[in-house]
Amino acid sequence: MLTPAPLTKADTELILRPVLEKAPDEIAVAVSGGADSFALLWLLSQIKGAPKILALTVDHGLRTEAVNDAATVAGWCKDHNIRHRTLCWRGPKPETGIQAAARIARYRLLAQACEETGHTWLLTAHNADDQAETVFARLARGSGPAGLASMRSFSQIAARAGRPVTLVRPLLDIARDRLRATASLIKLPFVDDPSNDDMTFERVKRRAFLAAIEAQDLLEKAALMRLAKQMRSAVELAEEALHQDYRDAGGYFHGSSSICFTRDTYKTLSRARQSRLLSRTIEAVSGSQYPPEREGVEKIVAGICAGQKILTLGGVVVSLSQRDLFVMREPHALLGRADGKVERYEVPVTAGERVLWDNRLIVIVPENTPEGAALAPIGLAQSGPKDAALLASSLPGLWYKTDLVAVPGYAKKMLSPAAAPWNTRASTLDMRLLIEERFNRRVIRF
Repeated sequence: MLTPAPLTKADTELILRPVLEKAPDEIAVAVSGGADSFALLWLLSQIKGAPKILALTVDHGLRTEAVNDAATVAGWCKDHNIRHRTLCWRGPKPETGIQAAARIARYRLLAQACEETGHTWLLTAHNADDQAETVFARLARGSGPAGLASMRSFSQIAARAGRPVTLVRPLLDIARDRLRATASLIKLPFVDDPSNDDMTFERVKRRAFLAAIEAQDLLEKAALMRLAKQMRSAVELAEEALHQDYRDAGGYFHGSSSICFTRDTYKTLSRARQSRLLSRTIEAVSGSQYPPEREGVEKIVAGICAGQKILTLGGVVVSLSQRDLFVMREPHALLGRADGKVERYEVPVTAGERVLWDNRLIVIVPENTPEGAALAPIGLAQSGPKDAALLASSLPGLWYKTDLVAVPGYAKKMLSPAAAPWNTRASTLDMRLLIEERFNRRVIRF
């Protein structure tokens, strides 16, 4: 086997210069202390005129050595005049699915740190091997084109209700062993995470299996990389078609965090186009991170074509009027059910905080909010025109004890105010809808 060649200065310029030409004046870089991320940090530091760097290291609190690993990164950064912060994942850890939970926590901490420091770009050292292994894992799970497209060079992430950060992966075409060779040549003080060799983890087993079949010339990582690029092209074309379907069906994003189509124009689409459009719409409106099951969507489409007035799937209500087709959040998915299988959705809040509510919108809690208040659905008990009250019912209200004391301005238009305690200017909740962001899959919120 040939010894991997370290990256040269010319390689570095070729790989990173085009990316950095688009970058802001300051960037954040995720540095775990491993060879890949340490190599990325060093390469960035060698480029003349590169943006100022803030190195971020996440200590997941899962290994006692992690504190020393973070300190090593911090020490190296200090010696090279690079700012550094260590981010700690605190609180209880799950007994199962620890690596998936750690990934979510890591991205949340990184995005949150970027928001706090005003950084709009976050670079990570994901490489060609990571990309191939991700495609391989998704093949094993039977993922479709969107899953097989794997990681993109540029995407958007956010910590819950936070501001989106551009996630940049400049090394997706570079092999892991070249990054390691580079780190070794420079004598960077990188460490090897022992979990990368722990065969109790599924990703480690997959990595070993992929290496074994590649060694037998049964499957090359390069082929998986090509597949990812082909799937990205297919996904881009599918997204263009989906947005054309949305326009053709007279779609618009409703102020109640719903999506509406013109019933007759929606029904002129082919069954396949109807299903594709409805699937993405249900995903967006439900607050779920995953699309609904295909069979369920096809049943809903059949019901629409048959003229059924009310259909439900995945926490969403599809309501047909003479003119419109409304896809709205199902009230009882948030209000709770009599059988107790679904409890009332409620989020304790403090004055002035930003809250990601039901994954569908962001609420700014008023500064005058009393201690012990919570966000919960407005509910069906509020009076108003039948259809309008239904749309308002799944929007968030600010509750104190048993009183609804504030609602979004849009809800005030749909409800009958009478002597309601929320019927004052000071009791208006500032609400930002994420329905368009979710429909377009624009931001991943951790």
